[in-house]
Amino acid sequence: MTRLVSLAPVRSPRTHAKKVSLSQQAKKFTVLQPQEIILGLFGEYVGEHEQVWSGGLVNLLQDLGFSAAGARVAINRVCLRNLLTSQREGRYIFYASAPRLLAVIEEGRHHTFSAKADPAWDGSWTIVLYQGADAHKTEGHRAGRGRLGRWLTLRHFGVIQEGTWIAGGGDNRELNRLISRLGMEGQVLSLNVSFNDHGEIRNVVHRAWNLELLSSLYGMFLAKFEPVYEAVNQKGVSPLDAFVIRTRLIDMFRKMATIDPNLPDSVLEIEWRRKAALDLFYAMHPMSADGAREYFEQCAIRTTQPIDAGAKKAKK
Repeated sequence: MTRLVSLAPVRSPRTHAKKVSLSQQAKKFTVLQPQEIILGLFGEYVGEHEQVWSGGLVNLLQDLGFSAAGARVAINRVCLRNLLTSQREGRYIFYASAPRLLAVIEEGRHHTFSAKADPAWDGSWTIVLYQGADAHKTEGHRAGRGRLGRWLTLRHFGVIQEGTWIAGGGDNRELNRLISRLGMEGQVLSLNVSFNDHGEIRNVVHRAWNLELLSSLYGMFLAKFEPVYEAVNQKGVSPLDAFVIRTRLIDMFRKMATIDPNLPDSVLEIEWRRKAALDLFYAMHPMSADGAREYFEQCAIRTTQPIDAGAKKAKK
């Protein structure tokens, strides 16, 4: 077990932080992050021209285990990122998706639902290098590199080293559209390469992606949701439970898809349960959709009259 390090300064040379275990790394993927959940909820349930009542959104986040205070802080932070717009009417506040959020939602949806158990691969690789600033340690360089890296992650790129990413495949059209949308023309260099030696491929794969962690996550995902799938099939599920189950299902699967290299098992040279995990996700995702959507809309989607919090709680 990893020993907790004191926040106080420690001078002893014998004090060293231990390596975080695989199980501890994997456990982090089951923890819901409120800002990411808010973005996911808007992507799943909120139309482009719909508005969400702030009180209802706070209540929904409480259903997922967050405190009311924590939920409000997370909502404010998402607004500060210019991903939501707000409108006040009397004592009520309503939120809508900002144009920037719509692009994020579309990207995330494509990434999550394009996951395949044994994807095709043409044998080529794309390497991306960020050259955004003359001085490699400037604030602008770090910000640009981080922004590019977040978007490349959604395209199955792994990190070789600081400012350098790699992904399987040599079609750069989507990459070029991304660079143009980010306004980074001239700051990013992309190269198409190939490796003839299997040892080189193995080294690249294990340097850019943590396959051991991903394999553990696929096993954890199945252990967590297979019993839920059986229970829902046999007994059905209430709208509230459908909402909670579906939110957790999508969140964990999205996190796994983000770190999956999207390469065939034969290339990765690993035996894992990726196919079983993907099959379970695609089977469960539509099962609870109607109930989850009904619950979300009753709680938070704007109607002709502001929604009453007491009425919402009474429906539980």
